[in-house]
Amino acid sequence: MSGNRRILFALMVIVLVTVVPPIDNLARPAAAQAVYYEPTIKDIVAADCGRCHFGSIRYLGDYNDLKMYADSGLLATMVQGPMRRFAGNDADTLLTWVDQGAPEKANGTLAQFQAGPQDSPGPGRPPGVRGNGPSVQLTYSDPIKYILAQDCLRCHSGPFRNMTTYKHVKMYVDNGLLKLLVRAGGPMHRFAGPDAGIIIDWINAGAPE
Repeated sequence: MSGNRRILFALMVIVLVTVVPPIDNLARPAAAQAVYYEPTIKDIVAADCGRCHFGSIRYLGDYNDLKMYADSGLLATMVQGPMRRFAGNDADTLLTWVDQGAPEKANGTLAQFQAGPQDSPGPGRPPGVRGNGPSVQLTYSDPIKYILAQDCLRCHSGPFRNMTTYKHVKMYVDNGLLKLLVRAGGPMHRFAGPDAGIIIDWINAGAPE
């Protein structure tokens, strides 16, 4: 490379470093209004993402799935990166929604649960199974499969993260995903509710069948 070309290249690098903002600092409204999944984000996702992500690959067709990607940071990463060309002018709205905690509705309050031992049996759990005290041996057969049937199988009895058998559930225990999802602050904690502590105690005990 000749001397003049080296100087020109160095000047171009300086301009890029000093003028082009980092992708994480993309301009967003200074005092953004509250953004909610319904109807704003739901319509944006349907228009910008539905062509590819309303099937089995990273399904974004409902609030719970989209919230999982928002909480994990993946949604913001993709919108600021490879998917920005599809989001277009909607990118800032999506990022603002993520920054605001990805709320579902303006007048809706998401259920808040406390993880930990419970003193009464949950609905659908076999009689006699109470809480997760030291006298109760937690196994998949009793009461975990009943808890999962009540809290999880509405969505997870098909091909997406199937949880209908011990073998399937144990796989998610062993890779750490089940605990990550149901613990306090996890995207599935609001579905597990008061059963989250029991599931986690079962995992910590080695997830016996």
